[in-house]
Amino acid sequence: MIQVGLLGDTGMVGRELEKVLSCHDQSEIVFRQNSRRQEGQVADCDVVFLATKDPESMRFGPDVLTQGKKVIDMSGAFRLPKERFEAGYQMEHTAPELLKEAVYGMPALFGDKIAGARLVGNPGCYPTSVILTLHPLKGLIQGEATVVATSGNSGARAEMEEESNEVTYSYGRRHKHVPEMELYSGFRVNFTPVVLESVFAGINANIRIELADDLKALSDEDATDRLREAISSAYGPDDLVDVVADSDEKAWGTRDVVGTHRLLIKPRVDEGFAYLCALEDNLGKGAASQAVENMNLMEGVSRLYGIDGAYRTT
Repeated sequence: MIQVGLLGDTGMVGRELEKVLSCHDQSEIVFRQNSRRQEGQVADCDVVFLATKDPESMRFGPDVLTQGKKVIDMSGAFRLPKERFEAGYQMEHTAPELLKEAVYGMPALFGDKIAGARLVGNPGCYPTSVILTLHPLKGLIQGEATVVATSGNSGARAEMEEESNEVTYSYGRRHKHVPEMELYSGFRVNFTPVVLESVFAGINANIRIELADDLKALSDEDATDRLREAISSAYGPDDLVDVVADSDEKAWGTRDVVGTHRLLIKPRVDEGFAYLCALEDNLGKGAASQAVENMNLMEGVSRLYGIDGAYRTT
């Protein structure tokens, strides 16, 4: 059994982690801690999830590692080099000595490194959708990616508004996730997030970026096929990244990904630009189920083990 610790077990991500782990019969939670109570001891753990905010993760992470335990951090504290973190998050990094060994926890791109890591920075939900979409397209697109993405309210809190209310809270290059998107996608990004306060879950990220010059010489249909092929060939069965296309019978949306561990990507081309729609569950593949993937890799367990009990994988 994998002995698991969970700091921040009462927050949105902490509760989602507990839901996924409850379906994982090769693990058990032996340590819990939040701002009001503590149950168990870190010393009994193999892996500790930090479902905490950035300052707390920078404080708890070194202490847990010193006790010889592996750490999967759900905040942004260990996703970026020091300079990029401090510029994006507008705070000093208080554990910079750990950043060189931290591995970015995106199994589709860094599975081998994650398997040998003792400190993993689990990706953000918006960056997961953007990075997995753009990363395979190097050489086929160029310039700056413009991203406009909606998210259900569970990215911030559990309560939903009864009346429809869509809130844009950042724009341009101000959002703290922009450095993460850029570093791991390989493209410059501007980003506008929109929270749907009357919707619980689901991310719908829409990306516009210029085609590379040789693709501009193709028809829109042929250029779209090149993008589809590049994305499809970049990922294997365990990555659960699928390329889809709308039809008269089916228009793909967040209802197709909420409650799943899948990322769906819809590519289209129009007048020299790629339009890429990425759909995922922000609490699942964008947070908790991806974190359990990381735990499985770190502990030598089949990568998707236990996840299909909480999230659909087919």
